[in-house]
Amino acid sequence: MAMSTDLNIARKNLADVLGDSMKLYLQNLNSWFKRKINKEEFDFEARKLMRNDTVHLHNEFLLALIAKCHILSSSFNARDASSSSKVQKVAKVKKRPPGGRANLQQRFIAAPVIDYVPQTTSKALEEGASPTPLGFVAREGLMPDMAMVHGRMLVCAWETGLADVQEAAVKLLMLALETQVKHILSLVVRQRKGYKLREGKFVYSAGVGVKNPYYKASDVCVDPSTESTATTITPGALHAPSLRPSVESGEDIAAEQFALGVEFLPEDQEPISLYDLCDTLMVSQKPFSFAIVSHSVYATVIERNI
Repeated sequence: MAMSTDLNIARKNLADVLGDSMKLYLQNLNSWFKRKINKEEFDFEARKLMRNDTVHLHNEFLLALIAKCHILSSSFNARDASSSSKVQKVAKVKKRPPGGRANLQQRFIAAPVIDYVPQTTSKALEEGASPTPLGFVAREGLMPDMAMVHGRMLVCAWETGLADVQEAAVKLLMLALETQVKHILSLVVRQRKGYKLREGKFVYSAGVGVKNPYYKASDVCVDPSTESTATTITPGALHAPSLRPSVESGEDIAAEQFALGVEFLPEDQEPISLYDLCDTLMVSQKPFSFAIVSHSVYATVIERNI
């Protein structure tokens, strides 16, 4: 809370000095975040809007902004690490087997994933341009972290007249970003290879061979996985688990799929490229199956892809 107050005070002091030029300052800050200008150009444009005796307010504002973003990111990672350590401690509690003998019960201990993630350090945009490293998703090839998203959201909030961005809003945007990337990747995979539909809506078994429509399929082999029948209704109006298909029926379905489908060998398929992404985005932009709903975001992605 104190760090948020310090950032608001630094922004208010800067806004009092700049006055109407605060909008231009935020535009330059946003351009620096988008890599349209570098740090030296941003500092040069900021100094043109200020007097020599007020330049320190610009530096104080940047330090408060970067510190707030990094504190939010470190606290989020610390909570994840503490929760994983608690799970590990609970999992380490062993029960004494009855009779003093070792039995065959499963003793699975969840390992903290964050301890095995390689530590990556972002490089500065230019050597000596900024004392604090500044990372960009396009250069690192990774998903944006909490600090990066929080900084961008703060600039957008200030441009619209808001004072601060809550931590819950940053987490919600991170979840939406992961969901959108997963959706686009699934569309790319479905565009390249075959897949199945459950109840005509839910996609599964991505990567299977596509059946040749000119071959006649057997009416005996019916794939039970295309419909969700978890339970059946008994004559006594009770729910009973549905019977699993037999091994023979599964072998018949696999044999029919192998006979009628076009199987792609791994060497026949090239790695996913920007051409596949561009084709998928163009094909998927139709009613009720939009890859990217926002037209402004879609147009920007197509321009950068081409």
